[in-house]
Amino acid sequence: MSVTLYKFGPIMGLPDPSPFCFKLETYLRIAGVEYTVAADKGKKAPTGKRPFIVDEDGKVMADSGLIIAQLEAKNGNPVDGKLTLSERAESLAFQRLMEEHLYWAVVYFRWIDPTGIKNWTPYLKDVLGVPGPVVALLKPIAQRIVRKQLAGHGLGRHSPKTIQDLAITDIGALAHWLGQREWGFGDQPTIFDASLAAHVGEIVSQTWDNPVTVETRKHRNLVSHFERMMTRYYPELRDPKSTSTGDSA
Repeated sequence: MSVTLYKFGPIMGLPDPSPFCFKLETYLRIAGVEYTVAADKGKKAPTGKRPFIVDEDGKVMADSGLIIAQLEAKNGNPVDGKLTLSERAESLAFQRLMEEHLYWAVVYFRWIDPTGIKNWTPYLKDVLGVPGPVVALLKPIAQRIVRKQLAGHGLGRHSPKTIQDLAITDIGALAHWLGQREWGFGDQPTIFDASLAAHVGEIVSQTWDNPVTVETRKHRNLVSHFERMMTRYYPELRDPKSTSTGDSA
């Protein structure tokens, strides 16, 4: 089986600025699914968001979680198949914590926080997919959209200090639960590990500091987990001379 993956692209030493694209691509590599990466070129995902994939039959699938669930079912659950029902429940709960709560704090500190948007701006050309001169015109529009999204979620209705504290609490919970384990469940990475590496990586790999990045870096077990995942699945980003464990173009 092979698929075409539509995402943004490498930034800050990461495979993608989106933790959802990062998570999905990592899953593909863990599961051994052959894939190529393609530019959007006007092809619109069903949800209007990346990541999405096109499988070998031409079927378009969107949403990282739904894509992974469909690929797992289609391929005999190669990644999470050995987990017990209880472990799957734990995995899902922590993925929801990261993807439905911690993620939005990262969004706030990139797009709204004054220090964050100042340092995030140089990357917007690639994220927005527009020429450099157009970034200045689109940035305030993008910020208004993000503010509305954050308010709709609810997190954006809090003060910056509260958002910061909530994110740090999420990180602390993840660090406490992982403890000294190499992987979340068992002796091999699972979907949980793909999500954890993506969200921790997006925080600790940014080129500027904020209270959330500083506190996250203090949890060496989370940072070490992220580094293990990158070394194992993205050697080409750790050492440009290395070859990828996936088949990305």
